[in-house]
Amino acid sequence: MKRVIVVDDDDDSRDTLSDILEFKGVNVVAKAINGYDAVQKFSKHLPDVVLMDMMMPEYDGFYGLENIRKIDPNAKIITITADQTEETREKLKKMHHTMIILKPIDTDKLVKMINE
Repeated sequence: MKRVIVVDDDDDSRDTLSDILEFKGVNVVAKAINGYDAVQKFSKHLPDVVLMDMMMPEYDGFYGLENIRKIDPNAKIITITADQTEETREKLKKMHHTMIILKPIDTDKLVKMINE
């Protein structure tokens, strides 16, 4: 069973996604509210996958992505975003994210990405 951290500043989104993933057989080991919190929880739990919302106040997903990569350059990070601008795509490409899933999230597709 894959161990994941769900990162989203929106309580409802984070909890709903976590519940759906647990129902589909994914072990959510932690939930984080921003990029900084994600880095702390990544260090503590060392999950198989991080599901990282990108647009969050204060410490965004780019902060989380950059700093998790410092801990583990090979960490599997799936970025979750509704932002499809060229600027965001280019920024993500430079940061070597693992995969992108767009909002609204297709949870079956996400579970498949987690298990790959």
